[in-house]
Amino acid sequence: MKRSNDSQQQSYQDDNKKPRYSTQGYNDMYAQYGMIPQYGQANPFAPGAASSAAYGGFAQPNAAMYAMGYGNPQSMMTGQYGGAYPQSFNAGTVAYAAAGASAGNMMSTEPSRTIYLGNVNKDVDPHDILKCVHTGNVDSFRAVPEKNCAFLTFVEPASAQMFYQEFLTKKLIVGETEIKVGWGKPNTMPHAKKLQIQSGATRNVYLGRLTEADTEDSIRSAVSAFGPIEQIRLLREKNIAFIHFLSITSATKCITTLSADPAWRDKKVNYGKDQCSDMAEQFNAVGTYGNPYGAVGGFGGFDPYGMNAGYAMQASTGSIQRTLYFGNVHPEATCEDLCNVIRGGALLQIRLISEKHIAFVSFMDAETAMAVFNHAATTGLVIKGRKIRVGWGKPSTIPPQVAIAFQNGATRNIYIGGIDDKFSIEKLRTDFSEFGEVELVNVFKEKNCAFVNFTSIANAMNALKGIKAKPDYASVKINYGKDRCSNPWRMMKRKVVGNATTGTKKLESEEHDDSKNLESCAIKTEQ
Repeated sequence: MKRSNDSQQQSYQDDNKKPRYSTQGYNDMYAQYGMIPQYGQANPFAPGAASSAAYGGFAQPNAAMYAMGYGNPQSMMTGQYGGAYPQSFNAGTVAYAAAGASAGNMMSTEPSRTIYLGNVNKDVDPHDILKCVHTGNVDSFRAVPEKNCAFLTFVEPASAQMFYQEFLTKKLIVGETEIKVGWGKPNTMPHAKKLQIQSGATRNVYLGRLTEADTEDSIRSAVSAFGPIEQIRLLREKNIAFIHFLSITSATKCITTLSADPAWRDKKVNYGKDQCSDMAEQFNAVGTYGNPYGAVGGFGGFDPYGMNAGYAMQASTGSIQRTLYFGNVHPEATCEDLCNVIRGGALLQIRLISEKHIAFVSFMDAETAMAVFNHAATTGLVIKGRKIRVGWGKPSTIPPQVAIAFQNGATRNIYIGGIDDKFSIEKLRTDFSEFGEVELVNVFKEKNCAFVNFTSIANAMNALKGIKAKPDYASVKINYGKDRCSNPWRMMKRKVVGNATTGTKKLESEEHDDSKNLESCAIKTEQ
């Protein structure tokens, strides 16, 4: 009996003999299963020099499957969404992704550090507004009385994001005035100011070794020329004072001038702590300006991925593997069908391409993606009678805005409480579809609440912000609900037949555990 390689070495072609194994290279492993041809160009599990921790030392999938390179994570996500980048991302990020910048280039525009405050008339004291700010150091506060608005600029983009998220689900009330909170235009901090902030500059000036002759009026008279003042606090028992200017620039001018003034030579003049950062540690705020998202990639400081929240996400300055490819999807399957079989962690986004029978599912953390992949490899995922083929998609990053919102409770699920009979499934789907693709709508009439599940957290963030502008939703409660995909895997009931243990179908009550989770989420949110 001839071996298969002997038959291949003969000079003549024997049609009756076929090689025992495929003549194709092992790099074409996906082609053996009739998957999409893009996967035939690389083996994501072949050992290679360009290995990734997300693969446990295996090479990343070939970029050809998405027809774009790995160097630019923003352009990768843009391509994955067919050019339609999620709307809630900052303008600088959107412009960067849409432009398809070359690999290795940095963003030309930083995330926005500026918050727009509307309905701020001339009678509103800036101090009353700044008393409500606790998420980080403030760079400047600028009121525009003729337009009834103001602009609050933070030192860190992360601090601005956390302030925005804090007042996304509750109202900012100053006196009897409701202040509207939105985003201002992104702006770049001058390099000279960055160096000053890294050296400890804040908008708070500390004055020490004061005498009885130094009163609040005399101090105000001496420093008012440097810029608008928010507050002067004199502690007579300690002979010290704190001057909070409305900008770091004014505070820097004050310290520079007073330090060189002979009249202040015997007094201490230095920077103090900004009172707006008094609760920054509770928000995991950043300590330095050098890296706006300090903990990403292990730099320490702010942790936008919520390590302390129990998600233990992998954080990296580059992209990591969090996206799974689903193949052999039934043509009639929907995103709801896909989400019904996914468990173990919160979704970042899900995209179904029905005409190609494929889908891409991105998770908030890489561990969940790996757990779902392993579950599919061992137990299998079946949707509408078809077993889903699961592979790896492109590595990607989480936009900073989404990461910070997620840490503060954002999910792709929106809770609507205090509704009446006019809020039907059709009405909710129509109203919320303006903000992105809706995956599922659940209405619980007995609890007067409903849940709208989007296909991405970014769309849910847009909805939570925009739906309040509709008159029908002015008096209802709007908040984030629980992502049912973060529920644990359902256990199969086991029964013993003789000496053998077999698996049975899931109980009907287990099939509807999503509804139970939604109900418990409603009760928790109402409390």
